[in-house]
Amino acid sequence: MSHASSPRRAFTLIELLVVIAIIAILIGLLLPAVQKVREAAARAKCQNNLKQWGLAMHNMHDATGYLPEGNRANPRRVWVVLVWPYVEQGSMYAVFDQTAHFYQPPNTYTNTTDGIYAKTAPIYYCPSDRPGALWKGDIYWRARGNYVINWGNIAVYRNVADPTQDPAKGVAPFGYADPAVQDRNSPRKTKLTDFADGTSQTMLVSEVIMAANDTDYDIRGDMMNDDRPCTQFMTVNTPNSGTDVTPFCSQRSGDPNPGQPYPWNPPCTTANNAYAHKAARSRHSGGVNVVFGDGSVQFVRDGIDLKTWRALGTMNGGEPGAGVN
Repeated sequence: MSHASSPRRAFTLIELLVVIAIIAILIGLLLPAVQKVREAAARAKCQNNLKQWGLAMHNMHDATGYLPEGNRANPRRVWVVLVWPYVEQGSMYAVFDQTAHFYQPPNTYTNTTDGIYAKTAPIYYCPSDRPGALWKGDIYWRARGNYVINWGNIAVYRNVADPTQDPAKGVAPFGYADPAVQDRNSPRKTKLTDFADGTSQTMLVSEVIMAANDTDYDIRGDMMNDDRPCTQFMTVNTPNSGTDVTPFCSQRSGDPNPGQPYPWNPPCTTANNAYAHKAARSRHSGGVNVVFGDGSVQFVRDGIDLKTWRALGTMNGGEPGAGVN
């Protein structure tokens, strides 16, 4: 006895739309989790980079008795090149000519990436930002980077005393020998024994956000340049706050808006004759990574008290135990 089979039932349009909606909701829930995991990995890599910079400075101190000079005007160079041998970049150091300015061969060949200053290294970059970025804002192409040294609560001007800085309140590990005179040919030579506040309470290196484009004439991330305030961060403002002051964050003559800051880069104002300063900044949510004088890496929240932040910027300000919280 044969039985007629029932017709196969298909999805209705409403059921199909419900399934699509459910899938979309699941994807919407999953993507933030994936992004959060990705950012956590990037932040961990960033912290490891800072750890390596801190260890490199300690190794240099062991070898020479001093931390690296922050910057020097003659010949023009910065701390990064001095610690190349201690971050497994000895091949770069071998090519680097210490008697030449950073913009001269073989350190730099104009409008090319042939110079040693234009060679990139993973340790220059936080993965949360723009790994591989270069400075192409002028003819002296060079690598950008996310890591900058602590200059303390001071704004920088050439050979002019900064009235906001009182040396009696302490100075940062990096800067000039005489804090009352901005002599770029006399960088401070610091020993770890100079950290009267304690190495665990004094910042060495933190982060900045790089300019969005290689061709931007913007010093954010220009960590290979000794000019102001390229390779430094200051504690004038707390992390990720305030407006940076620098003559090097504007579109130049011939650009669409000459003299105007780039709207897509961190906030800044241009002032050729003003005291320049730059805040620590990052693309991590809520704060910045910092390596301290003892080599430890901590995440400092944006909401840190300004007085505490400035205390962490000095090595001999008489504020031991300031802490990051």
